[in-house]
Amino acid sequence: MKRFLLCLMLLLGAFQYRLVAQNLPINIETLTDQQIMGLMTQYQLVGLSELELEMKAREKGLSMDQINQLKKRMALMDFSSVKEMGMGAGKSLSNEENFMPRNRIKTRSVASFYRDTTQKYFPFGYEIFENEELSFEPNINIATPQNYIIGANDQLSIDVFGISDNTKKLTVSADGVIRYPNYGPIKVAGLTIEDAKAKIKTSLTKIYPGIASGSVNVQVALTKLRSIRVTLIGEVYRPGNFELSSLSTIMNALYASGGPNKIGSFRDIELVRNGKTVAHFDLYNFLLKSDLTKNLLLADGDVIRISPYTRRIILTGAVKKQALFDVKDNETAADIIQYAGGFADHALKEWIRVYRMGQRNKEIVSVPYSQLNQFKLNSGDTLVIDSLANTYANRVMIGGAVYYGGAYSIAQIPTLKALLEIAKPREDVFVERGIIKRLKKDFTPEIISFNVNDIVAGKNNIDLQREDSVQLFRINELREKFYVTINGEVNKPGIIAFAENTRVQDLVLMAGGYKDGASLQRIEVSRRIRQQGASKDSALYSVIKTIDLSSANNQDLDFVLQPFDMVSVRKSPLYKEQINVGIEGEIVFPGNYTLSGNTERISDLVKRAGGLKQNGFAGGALLIRKTYRDISETDATLISNKTNLINRQSGINTGSNGAADSTALAAANKEQKPVGIRLDEILANPGSAEDLFLLEGDILKIPRQLQTIQTFGAVNVPKQIVYYEGIRFKDALRESGRFSMNASRKNSYVIYPNGQVRKTHNFLFVRFYPSIKPGTEIYVPAQKPKGKLSTGEVIGVVSSLTSLVSILVLLINSQK
Repeated sequence: MKRFLLCLMLLLGAFQYRLVAQNLPINIETLTDQQIMGLMTQYQLVGLSELELEMKAREKGLSMDQINQLKKRMALMDFSSVKEMGMGAGKSLSNEENFMPRNRIKTRSVASFYRDTTQKYFPFGYEIFENEELSFEPNINIATPQNYIIGANDQLSIDVFGISDNTKKLTVSADGVIRYPNYGPIKVAGLTIEDAKAKIKTSLTKIYPGIASGSVNVQVALTKLRSIRVTLIGEVYRPGNFELSSLSTIMNALYASGGPNKIGSFRDIELVRNGKTVAHFDLYNFLLKSDLTKNLLLADGDVIRISPYTRRIILTGAVKKQALFDVKDNETAADIIQYAGGFADHALKEWIRVYRMGQRNKEIVSVPYSQLNQFKLNSGDTLVIDSLANTYANRVMIGGAVYYGGAYSIAQIPTLKALLEIAKPREDVFVERGIIKRLKKDFTPEIISFNVNDIVAGKNNIDLQREDSVQLFRINELREKFYVTINGEVNKPGIIAFAENTRVQDLVLMAGGYKDGASLQRIEVSRRIRQQGASKDSALYSVIKTIDLSSANNQDLDFVLQPFDMVSVRKSPLYKEQINVGIEGEIVFPGNYTLSGNTERISDLVKRAGGLKQNGFAGGALLIRKTYRDISETDATLISNKTNLINRQSGINTGSNGAADSTALAAANKEQKPVGIRLDEILANPGSAEDLFLLEGDILKIPRQLQTIQTFGAVNVPKQIVYYEGIRFKDALRESGRFSMNASRKNSYVIYPNGQVRKTHNFLFVRFYPSIKPGTEIYVPAQKPKGKLSTGEVIGVVSSLTSLVSILVLLINSQK
């Protein structure tokens, strides 16, 4: 039986879950704003936080897609157009819950209309309705206010202690009474908490006689607050009905509704209770004076009405807060400036400009500072506080070669001598001349020069004028920077700042000393020709002097350098550095080798490396030599092909293959070019003309015996072809599908494995193709596309032909 009941409960739970989870057939996108508001009210989704809305909507059967669509629609809705729908028909909240959730639904920012990018100024005080950190939630954890009026749904805790101990939590009923056990109803609605306590204590005396004697005490406290319903109407951001805590005040309700809208008044907010206005709340009193005496507790059924503003002005310019201000009848311009925090430090206070709307035109009113507290404002006025002019009434300036440059007062420092005594010229100042930049009466600039020494010594003095600018110069600023240069066999060649009495050996030390191969016997110094008074041109560019520093007693040791000298330290002619070459591929001992002398040849290198391996192909050997010319596309292709072939045969992983190797290798070997050699003939005739002398950086690459040839370029199928004895150029092309349509046959050529190139020759309309060897690469260039004649060129050709035909016709006719 128990098992049957358990299964039945599970089935009922699953069925209930399916009913809840079943999506409602509602298309949110097709609903109007009014229908959206009706849907939210119907499913009690109004006044919830975003998380609460999502949970509640899912309970009501909305899918996540529908919930997301609902959030998007709420973000785009204009709530001012749906005032009559209300915005707060939410749930009743208990003591443990917040009556106005801090994280309200962000359909848009609480005062987002103030953030209209087209609006330059915003109402004074709007920030409190935009700042989400200021919730203005009633504090429910404090002692119950003595003036709190008890109403239906409030919960009272009645604690009887002493000889008798008893605690009861009783809720005020709809008819305003609590029912105490063994006593009956006690009417408490409409009483303050103090009056209710006295009445309850008196009533309980009948069942607790000790209350009268003092042996039994009664404590009454409010443990759960009721919720009240308040209506906000008029120029409010979100008008409607709001369900709030019974401890809520006018400010709580204003914050919940988003505050006044664009035309709502901040100065006249009415609280209407039972059809009568019981309070006029002025937000400025709270913002400026922290006065909350009119911030009354709300009662159920209260109406808060925000009227349109009656007088609003703009305050801008040099004030501490620029904003829109609502103005009362008795307030003046001085009051509004005080509301803005007063004048800014840079404000011009003598006059204030007021732009005013007249009957037919705009007007400007100039208000002196002395009349600000009497000047009445009209709605639409714009008060402009100007800033001080960006000029100085008593400034002189000094800069350049002084320790304390800057601006000074001409009132305390009226003369140039007094200014120099304070600014302190530097030791390296150019004393023969300084300048004063001055504006004349017609505002044209002029320069006044002076001798610094004469001013400092008191021999001369100049009276300064407002906005004078004194400039002193350093000696080094007035001449070209002196330097000397050293290059050649030193460790740190370069340019070094010149100093008097610098000798060659001093300069060598500053350059890090000599290199190992430096020759001290021949150091060359070239000197710039610096003759300034010469009247004739000279054929000399510089003066060259060769000095010898190898001997300690040499007088050249005292040779003193001058500015711009260039010192060159030569390498000793007997100093030789090792010269390395390399050999790779099918060789017995591949690697780098150091040449013993400048007469060592290719055959000597092969001999030192142990000779070719058994499968080494001498006819395909390639010598790569450094060059300072740009590498050509053909050379890059050749180097790429040969290097890849040899590397593959030697088991070296190049890390790439195919067409990408050509570009990468061309960049890596941009200073190397192949040299066509015939290694087989070199080894057969050592010392012959083809047996080249080796140079530094030479690399000899010896491939494995080749068995294929390859076609490139304008052939139908570029490919590798197996080599056989007697194969011809045409045979290879036939294997590659013959020439393509754009092939330039007469320009075909081959590159042999050793780097030699042979091209196709033509003789008497007969084309002779080069022979084919193992490893040969056949290249067929493509023809350059022929450009079509433009319209102008066609017209020119036709005109020329027409003229020619006309001339021929005239000649023929003249012969008749």
